[in-house]
Amino acid sequence: MMTFETRKVAPSHADFIALVDELNLSLRQITRDSGESSFASDAYDSSKDGCIVVYLNDNPVACGVFRYHENEVCELKRMYSRRPGAGAGAYLLKQLENYAVEKGYRKAVLSTRRVNLKALSFYERNSYSQSRAYGRYVGISRSICLSKLLVI
Repeated sequence: MMTFETRKVAPSHADFIALVDELNLSLRQITRDSGESSFASDAYDSSKDGCIVVYLNDNPVACGVFRYHENEVCELKRMYSRRPGAGAGAYLLKQLENYAVEKGYRKAVLSTRRVNLKALSFYERNSYSQSRAYGRYVGISRSICLSKLLVI
């Protein structure tokens, strides 16, 4: 049984930056776009937003962020697991969701590329469903928006 450890960090944390660099490379291979433009770490507000790195035996294996989207709704960003299939991604997602609820969020939204079938399958397995496009994703056919109620 693998035991993951969660650390709440700032987006400037070295382990978060290293994992996001891997995410950018991976996304560039899948979608020809790193997704970097969709998250500005300098816009991070620790009073409303949350950033997590997941560790296994003190090694960073997954990361993710949520940020304020609108009243009681957060947006998940920069989700990445270095160990697909090992449970780190699902663990990360649950930790981010719990952290968001602690900060008063009741719903999470996110966007991913339709071509990123692994991500789509992962979110669907974790109870996310297609929702209407929001913000910069309105009218962008290559993107798909998903959401999940965190508090019922």
